[in-house]
Amino acid sequence: MKSANKGLMLTGLVVIVLLYTVYRVSYSWFGNPLTCLRCHEVEPYAVSWKKSPHSSVDCRSCHENRGIFRRMDFTARGVRDIGIHIKGDYSFPMKAVVYESNCITCHLGDFKPELEAPPMPKGHAKHIKNGVGCNNCHRDTGHKNGLMVDERFE
Repeated sequence: MKSANKGLMLTGLVVIVLLYTVYRVSYSWFGNPLTCLRCHEVEPYAVSWKKSPHSSVDCRSCHENRGIFRRMDFTARGVRDIGIHIKGDYSFPMKAVVYESNCITCHLGDFKPELEAPPMPKGHAKHIKNGVGCNNCHRDTGHKNGLMVDERFE
């Protein structure tokens, strides 16, 4: 009886380690900008990102929410987008989420990896308090092709 429990526990541990490894590898793969270049539907965005002021910042810095479940959300969206790419079914929109809270934390100097980001200019706090999002004025900051407002990407 005891050896059966040990075998079950060992199997469970192996499954957990295997799932965790697959998760970490896929998360790392999806966060690499070169991964984004592999899909033709986002290639213009990746190319324009290379020419933007944010070219030294990886995709996750803008497109991944911060918090406890951020990696799972980012990975799940990546898997969904790969499914859309493989099927060629673009009726389900591939929407890149940009979290404006990330813009704010970087440009306030609150996010350690981005301490080099230029500080947010004075007067921006009132825009944020009034609900005016960063993308209302800075739509082309990360990608020079308008973030899904270009007619070519309908």
